Amino acid sequence: MKRSFRTTVLALATSGLVVVGSSACSSGEVIDTVSSVGSSQAGADSGAAVVTEPRNGELEYLAPGKFIIDGEAFFVTEETRYLGGHHVCPAENGLDENAFGIVECDLESFEAVAQGETRIFVQAMVDENGNAESITEYDNDSHHEPEGPEAPEESGGFTGTLAGGLDYVAPGEYIVEDTAFFVSEDTVIHAGIHACADGVQDPDTGLVTCDFDEFDATVASGNPVLAEVEIVDGIATSITEY
Repeated sequence: MKRSFRTTVLALATSGLVVVGSSACSSGEVIDTVSSVGSSQAGADSGAAVVTEPRNGELEYLAPGKFIIDGEAFFVTEETRYLGGHHVCPAENGLDENAFGIVECDLESFEAVAQGETRIFVQAMVDENGNAESITEYDNDSHHEPEGPEAPEESGGFTGTLAGGLDYVAPGEYIVEDTAFFVSEDTVIHAGIHACADGVQDPDTGLVTCDFDEFDATVASGNPVLAEVEIVDGIATSITEY
């Protein structure tokens, strides 16, 4: 489902993708971009086995052909397999004994439900290039993992410094270097170039302290905002435009 604004949130982890701006790209352009990247990499890695890792959690729509699970963005390709059976492509006896979907489905159905108000949970098998090999819906209330090694505890989210163009996701939520993050009431925002361009510089630092609403509106408008972001557990402590 779509994200809504939150000032205290679950922290987000990083993803290793090429960002495609959600406002500028059609579904065809996203698929073309993914296909182009995949084709060039396939030529370089011909004969090599594709390594995937599971990502489990709530599926959130980001742009045509692009989703997020727990802050990690990924793409779909023409080869991605979709399995539903619960909220997506619902069917009687559409789930297996572990509550995973077993009904063949399609991208359009997953995108439609993910953009609505119904929360859907999936397991996406994602390769090292950020492309989903498969997306399988599961019933979060009945789902249980098959017996096996105990899963490691989830990390608290990305911590570090990132810099680059900001992509707008929702109020108070952006992406930089393919990593989604949130702002909070304690986030310090310094701008003065595109955002808060008429602001008054601090005589000592030369920085312009920017109001969140004005900064958010600038990023949402599509103006190119480059910033250095200090992030702790997926939440920005400071954003400095440059």
